[in-house]
Amino acid sequence: MADNASDEIDLRELFLTIWSGRYLIAFAVAAGIALAAFILHNSERKYTVSYTFKPVAEDNNAPSLSGLGGLASLAGVSLPTAASGDFQTFKILLQSEETAEQLMASPEIIRQIFKNEWSEETKSFEPQEASAKVRSVQFIKRLLTGSDSAEYTAPNAARLAAWLSESFSAAEDRDTGMLKLTSETPNPQLIIDVMTATSTITDTILKDRYLSSARQSVEFYQNKISAARSRESREALAQLIAQEQQKLMLASNGSFFVAQPLTRPSVSLHPTSPKSSLVLALAVVLGSFIGSAIVLIRKAFQNDE
Repeated sequence: MADNASDEIDLRELFLTIWSGRYLIAFAVAAGIALAAFILHNSERKYTVSYTFKPVAEDNNAPSLSGLGGLASLAGVSLPTAASGDFQTFKILLQSEETAEQLMASPEIIRQIFKNEWSEETKSFEPQEASAKVRSVQFIKRLLTGSDSAEYTAPNAARLAAWLSESFSAAEDRDTGMLKLTSETPNPQLIIDVMTATSTITDTILKDRYLSSARQSVEFYQNKISAARSRESREALAQLIAQEQQKLMLASNGSFFVAQPLTRPSVSLHPTSPKSSLVLALAVVLGSFIGSAIVLIRKAFQNDE
């Protein structure tokens, strides 16, 4: 009972101590809110951009090749690449250096991406003068590691590919099979232009790759079907030829080959970063915690005197 009474007295004293410093805690909370308001007023507003794509060739629309893998193997041919495999390749290639290399042919987009390095006077990219903070970090890094900062490299495919990987994310929905590109950016129009350009370039790259070998594949299958002896092998080869011809027709006539936009790019109506309510709530919590800590520390020093 004595221990319980002692605990109750300690909690009561703790509450009274904090209550006695309520004005100091309120001041700390107000200071926290003021700091949060200052941060929010000076923070860059970012909007969420999303762009959804669907596969052009759905798996369920293609001829059924289940159970024909062994027959095709006996006939000496391989099954064509599935649409889902092409879609995965599209996702990987979207932010690759190969796509970035072709995007470099769009000077307006490149100048917007690397606008801090573009000089209107010389009409070329130049290294940006480092601020005092950056110079200090470089000096400390050189002092600790002994390595000098890397020389300036003008925008190229490698730098652009790294920028693409950081500027937006690409994730495939397992339930719907759709590919969704998302980005949180202060410049929504630039990201929309980049997403549109990279998706078009990637689709064209895959289309060109297929067209370079598709007709040879069809001719190869047709030669095999004329030499096939069993009915099963001929049926397997016939379905392979039908699928290849369907895909070849799509590549020759269709505007989209692997992925096509399901919707137009969308931009959030209001900024999604910074999150004002979260920042203000965190300011209140931290202000209360810091204020309470100061009150308790002050009380501890008073008891020691």
